Amino acid sequence: MLSAGSGLVRLVPDAQRVPPSDQLAWLRARVAELEAANEVLAAQLAARDAQLEAAQARLAVLAEQIEELRRQLGKDSSTSSRPPSSDNPYKKKPGDRSLRGRSGRKPGKQPGAKSSTLRQSGHPDHTADCGPAACGCCGADLSGAAVTGVQRRQVFEAAPRRRRR
Repeated sequence: MLSAGSGLVRLVPDAQRVPPSDQLAWLRARVAELEAANEVLAAQLAARDAQLEAAQARLAVLAEQIEELRRQLGKDSSTSSRPPSSDNPYKKKPGDRSLRGRSGRKPGKQPGAKSSTLRQSGHPDHTADCGPAACGCCGADLSGAAVTGVQRRQVFEAAPRRRRR
């Protein structure tokens, strides 16, 4: 009901046309009804708050359990004292941890680099003939036999180390 008294407009829900003599009693009854409904809602709110606190506590416990399980799952033989046989065979091992990057060059001598092959000398200091003294099959003497093949080899001696001063 809308009533205009001294410029104020008030809204009274569920109010039908009530005579002014019974209006005070009706308002008191309505206030009592609303206070009772308010007490019921406050009790429901308190119960809901208790349920919410219990759910939050359970959520915190579950979050701790999940964190512990993730920590255990992340362990392998390289991060714990477990043997390598307990590692997951399907999980790929991490690669080399070297911080050096690849240069793009292939291993070995690079094109354009100075050669370091030691050439055989045309005039060696010493020559040795190393032939067999007897045939390996029949045991016949080979001292007067003709040479059928030659292998040339040359021994290089390393230079002595220089002494540091």
